[in-house]
Amino acid sequence: MPQVSKYQLSKQVEEEIKSVFAETLSLLSNKEDIFAFTDDFLSPTERIMLSKRIAIAMMLKKGYNYEIIKDILKVSQATIASVNLKLKYTGKGYHQVLDRILRQQKINAIFDKIETVILNQLSIGRGKGSSFWQELKRKKQLQKSSMI
Repeated sequence: MPQVSKYQLSKQVEEEIKSVFAETLSLLSNKEDIFAFTDDFLSPTERIMLSKRIAIAMMLKKGYNYEIIKDILKVSQATIASVNLKLKYTGKGYHQVLDRILRQQKINAIFDKIETVILNQLSIGRGKGSSFWQELKRKKQLQKSSMI
């Protein structure tokens, strides 16, 4: 776990640096910027720790049980419980982000279904070009399975 200095900051200084941090994060507008910033700003352990917390929260929100989360993410039940408590009692920020992610996933799933229907319709015949659509469909399925 990352260490926090034992020297206390004044409330005014603490609020100001938190504000600067929030402003810094708000300036990051795409994944590449975020990866570049976090690679410089956080240690590898901190990046994994934060990523796992978000993944735990997402899995809890989707209804996964502790055992599955523990096995997949290699985290302790105490860590899962800690995130779960945040979600239940103080997780306004978690819920905002998770709801946006879930909404985007649902939109993506709808477009994937539409694309599958279109690709299936285009590849019904065995005429010229049907192998192209079969290959495109296969690549799309591989891409989906690699995201899981």
